[in-house]
Order: sequence, then C-alpha cells, then structure tokens
Amino acid sequence: MKKPINNLLTLLLLLIISGCAQLSQHADSIKPTAKLTGTRLANIDFDKVDLIFDLAIENRNPVPFNLAGLDYDLKIDQQSLVSGVTAQAIEIDANSTSNIQLPITLKFADLKKLQGEIWKQDDFNYQLDTVFNVSLPLIGNYPVPVSKQGTLPVPKIPEVKIKDVKINNFNFTSAELVTRVEVNNPNNFDLGVSNFNYQLDINQQKWGQGNVTQSSTIPRKGIGIIDIPVKLDLVSIGQSAYTLLLNKSDLSYQLTGDVTLDTGIELLRNFKMPLDVKGEASLQ
Repeated sequence: MKKPINNLLTLLLLLIISGCAQLSQHADSIKPTAKLTGTRLANIDFDKVDLIFDLAIENRNPVPFNLAGLDYDLKIDQQSLVSGVTAQAIEIDANSTSNIQLPITLKFADLKKLQGEIWKQDDFNYQLDTVFNVSLPLIGNYPVPVSKQGTLPVPKIPEVKIKDVKINNFNFTSAELVTRVEVNNPNNFDLGVSNFNYQLDINQQKWGQGNVTQSSTIPRKGIGIIDIPVKLDLVSIGQSAYTLLLNKSDLSYQLTGDVTLDTGIELLRNFKMPLDVKGEASLQ
C-alpha cells in the first residue's frame, strides 16, 4: 500500500513543480501592467512643491492579487533626491484596474544638496522611477517598473529694497516724500505685484504705514519700482527728522508688511509674501 501512495505523492509533486515552471515561463503574459496616468501640482510656493503622481495598475487575470508595496525614487537631473517605500497592502481585483496616488514633497532648498547649481536654474528636469511589488500566486513577488519624466519650474523669492527717498515738498512743519521700493524679479516669468501693505521706519522712527493697492507687473529677470507716498508731521516727529531732511543725510530704514504676488502659475497666485527688510538709502 505504501508504494502506490508514494507514487501518487511523487506524481502530485511533479505536477506542482511542472505547474510552477509553466507559471514562471508565462509570467510575462499573466503579470499585471502599470502606467503613470498623470502628474498634478497639489501645492507650490517659494519653498517647496507638493506633487501627486497618479498611477494605474491593471490585473488581466481571473484571480485577484495583492500589491505588497511601492518603491519610488525621484531624480533631478539624473541625481536621486527623494526616495522611499509605501508599504500599504492593496488588493487588486480580478480583471480590473486600480488607481493609486503617490504624493511626494520636494523642497527647493534640497536642490542645493545636488552637484552643480541646479537650484539657481529657472526649471529642472525630473524623473520618477517606481516599482510595484506584486504578490502573484505560486510565483511570489513580481516587480512591475514604471517611469515618468517631466520639467518643473523653480520659483524664486523676489528681492525687495528701498532704492531712495525723494523729497517733493518740505517746510518747517511738514514734508511730502516718495519712497521708491525696488523689486527685483529673478524668475523666468512675469511677476504681478499688488496690495502692498507696509510700515516704514526711518532711523528707528515710524515715518508711515499704509497700503498701495495699485497693481503692477515686473517683467521676467527685470526690476520694478513701487512708489510709497509719505507725509510727515515734523512737529510731532521732532527736530531730528527735520535736520535729516535739511541735510539730505543717508537714511537707515526698516520696511515691514506684506505684498501679494501672482506668478502666473496656477497654484501660485495671490501668494502673500511677508516683508522685513533693512538697509541704507539716500535722499534725493
């Protein structure tokens, strides 16, 4: 009785081995396929960009299988910058396609870690390499690679300073001035500027505050001027301001507040940029 049983077990083992071999040989035909269906900007500012990569994995088999995880590597100009593994297990139904979202945050400051001066560029090339780790029956883990290439802009904070202060009218009791604020746009796109809320301190004295609502556009790689009107009551401010204006001495200033920027990028409109700049300016 033992010999027929042993023969039966041997036959079953051979069938299983043969089946596994056939499955392995036909893995290319039964394995799932994956593709990247889109890339979206979830958020972008002057510090970072939040990207969402939409991926789809298709199971053409009559049985479901499990997605054991997803490896990803985001490269900038062929240099790896952000990588990781999403370990969440997902069951992919039979004869169906499942959509998966992969969020990745890229900090622009991290570009300085890469060779070259990528962070100074107006934009950069990226490549996302992903690998779906699929658990197939009998075959085991099966990697499904997907790659995507593209280009992203690198928005840069404009430089703000006071160019000079012009005296329009000046007498013993009052003065009318125009503070000319210079905005340097280092970007490769036009920059809209509006709603300039400010407080201006000169030589540690408060000279004025207010809001300039007039909008202006600063061309790419260009410089724009925002005029801030200032009216001084010299009686209340004191003798020091009168002497400063009379002698046309250089000014020590601090400009605080915020300004609204429009970059033209869909998700980077109406961006409030805080202001807190100090420096020296001359009287004209």
